[in-house]
Amino acid sequence: MPLPRLLPPKLGRQIGRFGPAMGRRRWPDILRAAVGAGLGILIVTLIVAAQPRSLEAQVYLVSSFASTAVLLFVLPNSPLAQPWSALVGMMVSAAVPVAVLAWVPPPWADGLAVAGAIIAMMALRALHPPAAGLALLAVLEFEGDHPLGLGFAIFPVGVITFGLVVFAILWNNLFGSTYPARPASRGRDTGRAGGRRGLTQGDLESLLLEFNQSANIAPADLARLLDAAEARAADALLAGTPVSEVMTRAPITLAPETPMTEILRKMAPLGLHAMPVCDSEGLYLGILDQDRLMLRLVADIERLRRPFRRLAPPAEAEARTLMDTGASPVAPDLPLRAVLERLSHSETRIVPVTERGRLVGVIARSDIVTFLLSRSLAPTEDEAARVTKAEDEPPSPAPQEAETRLSEPPETASEASKQAKTAPSEPENNG
Repeated sequence: MPLPRLLPPKLGRQIGRFGPAMGRRRWPDILRAAVGAGLGILIVTLIVAAQPRSLEAQVYLVSSFASTAVLLFVLPNSPLAQPWSALVGMMVSAAVPVAVLAWVPPPWADGLAVAGAIIAMMALRALHPPAAGLALLAVLEFEGDHPLGLGFAIFPVGVITFGLVVFAILWNNLFGSTYPARPASRGRDTGRAGGRRGLTQGDLESLLLEFNQSANIAPADLARLLDAAEARAADALLAGTPVSEVMTRAPITLAPETPMTEILRKMAPLGLHAMPVCDSEGLYLGILDQDRLMLRLVADIERLRRPFRRLAPPAEAEARTLMDTGASPVAPDLPLRAVLERLSHSETRIVPVTERGRLVGVIARSDIVTFLLSRSLAPTEDEAARVTKAEDEPPSPAPQEAETRLSEPPETASEASKQAKTAPSEPENNG
């Protein structure tokens, strides 16, 4: 029996917090990151070995840059791994302990050097965790009678970091990982999800700071994550929703013998773009949209303008000659996602829904949009619980509001409710 089942639920959840927090990576990604980091360290080692006093320098350069390689090749999208963070963070962390040691002796300089490096990196927006090791290393070298000057921040730290970043750019982009990360435009909507929700670059940065995630994910990546999450949620919602739940039931139909003038009188006042054609028993025959209707109307007008026209006007077209019989119907239990592909074409305005040949409804683009908006604006479980709690415990009105309500006659509320009940509702349309 698993361990969490042997413990109380609350205790089991607390113990589970000490388990793995990262998702499982695919083996190709693991090998790509590991091989890239290994090659990067090999290049750094060869460069260090070619310099004078390479045996002394190899110890701290390899250990420091190994941590940098993990970020550059394993987490190339992290703000901690971007070129500015890596290069500036490493250089400033190597320079800070030199200034600290000029005023504070060891062992007090150990903690002050690391703290000063963190302050400098965060102030410059160049936080890079492996760089803090360089700050402590510089103090330890000073205690071992090997003081490091400001030149240490330029070479080997700056030069080696720059070379490692260049190799990371080539390696990551070779395998399809964008590095450096794509920046977001400031002051503009970021991505489809950000634009749809009205979130700008500043809004996304504020959200990341509020949840203490600014060092883990970039604003542009957050916008793409929101976009992908919305698309996947919409896809799952459309795949699990039948057409019968969204379609317009009992739509207005046309008879096959309905003349064109009567069709225009029905379409224009209701603002319809397409109407289904059914026989007297409700069997589906076809779809008549306004494009086919307008083409026939223009053709009749051109025929009447001819100089040698017949005395008698052309026969008025009927719905049976104008309708499109190629629009195949769908079943009510069909997933909504299967209909979305047909509605994505500009020539398709509505899709008929039939059951045993009889028309039971139609579905248009507006139906799907209304359905998605209703689901996206629906309250979450927490919001619904808060609303329910607020309804169970209504707040007491303010003194002025209470006095106003007591002074108003009781007929005011009843008249307002009657007006709300008798308000006319807008007629439904087919598309």
